Parts: sequence; C-alpha cells; structure tokens
Amino acid sequence: MFCPKISLVNILVVSGLLLAQVATASDDKGQYGVRGAALVSCSIYEKEREARSPVYRMVASWMDGYITARNQYESDTYDTASFESTELLAALVSEHCKKHPETLVFTVVNSLVTQFAKNRLRLPSKKIEIMIGDRKVLLYEEVVRRMLEKLSVGGFYDGKINSVYGPQAQTAMQAFQKSIELQPTGFPDQLTLWRLFNENQASGQSSN
Repeated sequence: MFCPKISLVNILVVSGLLLAQVATASDDKGQYGVRGAALVSCSIYEKEREARSPVYRMVASWMDGYITARNQYESDTYDTASFESTELLAALVSEHCKKHPETLVFTVVNSLVTQFAKNRLRLPSKKIEIMIGDRKVLLYEEVVRRMLEKLSVGGFYDGKINSVYGPQAQTAMQAFQKSIELQPTGFPDQLTLWRLFNENQASGQSSN
C-alpha cells in the first residue's frame, strides 16, 4: 500500500535529526540576540498559521530571510536549503509546535535549517524546471545531479550522472518511490527528495 501522506516530521524524529544541538555564532559567553518574528512562540505560530494571518505570513517571510542570512554568513555555503521549500520548513515547524507549544519558533527553525545544511550547495548552480503532468518544480542543476547519483547508488538508475531529468531518470525515481511505499509519480516532490537524501544511506556516501 502506498502512503503519500507519511509525516516528514516523523521521518526527522526517526532519523534523530530534529532539534539537534548546534553551535551558533555569538559572543564569548555563547549569547546572542533574537529579534522580531523569531520571538513568536509555537502556540501563537500554530494559531496564526491555521488562520493564514498576516502574522503567519510575517513569520514565513522571516524564515526566508533567516536562510538568506545563513547563506550570507556561513562559510563554504551558497544555499543552505538546496531543495527544501519555505512551505516545507513552515510545515515541519508546525508539526513540532503542535507537540511543544512553549518553544520559540526561532529554536525550531534554527535546528531544522542546520539539518538542511548538511545537503547545502557549496557553489552556485543554475535552476532547471522539471514538469510532469500538471506538476512542476524548479531545482538546482546540482541537486538533480545528486538525485541521479543517489538513485544510481541505490540501484535504481544506470544512466549518465548529469543534470538532465529525462524519462530514464523519471522511471528510476518511480522505482525508488515504490521501494519506500510512496506513490510512484516520478515527480521529485519534497517528501521524495527528503527520503532520497536523508534515508538512502546504504552506500555510506555523502552528497557534500
């Protein structure tokens, strides 16, 4: 049975990735200021997200700004979130906030973005559009290359490792999706990419 609604947050928890302790640039006592939307509590965030209020939109915009700041100031980094969308990050924050309403949104976002960074882009990469049926997504060429590399290592793909997402790559992605009990659309959606880059580790190889 296919399970397209598998919780991404459950995947994070099982993988031991959610809310890991991370080092943050700060003063000599490990302190730093947190301002603006980052100070919103999880309980408020959940209420405002449900209403899709201006407050929620402000927090979502802050998330984009936070990732941009990480990109600017982190060394050896072009894009911390190589494929993860703002919508994905907002949904992951929401799932955590439902269980921990007292937590600050900043704490959750900081931890999740730090986990995203393990698959970060170190160098600039062009974006290409992938369209299957009425679904389309823009992905970095480097991310597409990594996708094919992961599929190849997993035994799903035996073509060229490049940035072309053609019929052979789509068929390979369908096979991968079937293997993890997701609907085999061949479309590289957020859940599929998360599973591919974070759980298909049998080879012991890294995307970095």
